[in-house]
Amino acid sequence: MPVATALTCARAVQVAENLPSAPRVLAELQGLLRDPNNGLDEVTELLLHDSGLTARIIRIANGVVYNKGEPVATLEEALGRVGFEEVYRLTGLASVTGLINFQLRYYGVSAKQLRENSVFVAVMMEEMAQFVSADPRISYTAGLLRSAGKIALDFTAQKDLRFVRPPDEPPANVLAWERDFFGPTNPEVAAALLRAWRMPTEVYVPIRDHYLQGLTVDPVPMAKQLNLAAGAAAAAGWGLMGEATYWLERREELLKEFSLDPEVFGRLVARATKRFEKTLAVLA
Repeated sequence: MPVATALTCARAVQVAENLPSAPRVLAELQGLLRDPNNGLDEVTELLLHDSGLTARIIRIANGVVYNKGEPVATLEEALGRVGFEEVYRLTGLASVTGLINFQLRYYGVSAKQLRENSVFVAVMMEEMAQFVSADPRISYTAGLLRSAGKIALDFTAQKDLRFVRPPDEPPANVLAWERDFFGPTNPEVAAALLRAWRMPTEVYVPIRDHYLQGLTVDPVPMAKQLNLAAGAAAAAGWGLMGEATYWLERREELLKEFSLDPEVFGRLVARATKRFEKTLAVLA
C-alpha cells in the first residue's frame, strides 16, 4: 500500500499551482510562435507578464552560450541578441531553471542533477527530430518537461508528508517505487499537470507513455523518441537513478523502428553532448 493515499494526481496538480508559472508561459509562447504574423514585439509582450522568467532570460542571455559582446539589461535587448529563431530555446532554458529550483528529497536528486538531465534530454530530442520526422520544438519541450511529474510529486510530498522520512537510498525501479510510496507515478502526474498548464497533447502524451510500460496500445512515435533520448542521457552520464532499465529494454528495437543506424545515433549523441556542455554554465 502507498504510504500516503492523499498523494493523488489531483492533489499533486493542486499543490503544483504554487510552482513557478514559466512552463505555462512556454505553452502560450509555443502557440504564439506558430503564427507567422507574430514577431519579437508580441513575444516580448507575453514574456514581460512574468518578471521572474524575464530576469532569468536576461541572465541566460548574458551567459557564455548567448553573450556576444556588451551585457544586456532588458528583455528586449536579450531577445534581440538571440534572434527570433532562438527565442524558444532561451525561454525553455529560463523556464526549466525556474521550475527546478529545489532538491527532490524523496527521489534523492539535486536540483542541479535534474536540470542537467532535463536539458540534455531536450537537446537530444531536438537533434533526433529531423531523423524521426518529429517537430523539433515539440520534441525540445517534451524533453525539458519530462520530469515534471517528479517535481510535482516531491513538492507535494514535502508539504503533505513532512513527518514521513524520505528513503535512505534512491529508488532502484522508479515506477514501482512511486506506486508503493506515493500511489501515482511521475508520468501519470506529468500528464495531468501539463494538461492543466495547457500544454498540447503532442507534449504530454509522449511524456505520459515514454517509459513504455503497462501500455495497452502502441505508443506514439514521440514517446519512443523520448525513451531513446532519456537513454542517451543516461549513457552519457546524465541519467537519473531508478530509470536505466526502462531505456535498455527496447533500445535496439526502437532504433530499427526509426531506421536509425547506431552509428548515426552515436553522432547525434555527440552533437547533443557538445551543445549540452556549452549550456552547463547557464545551469550552475
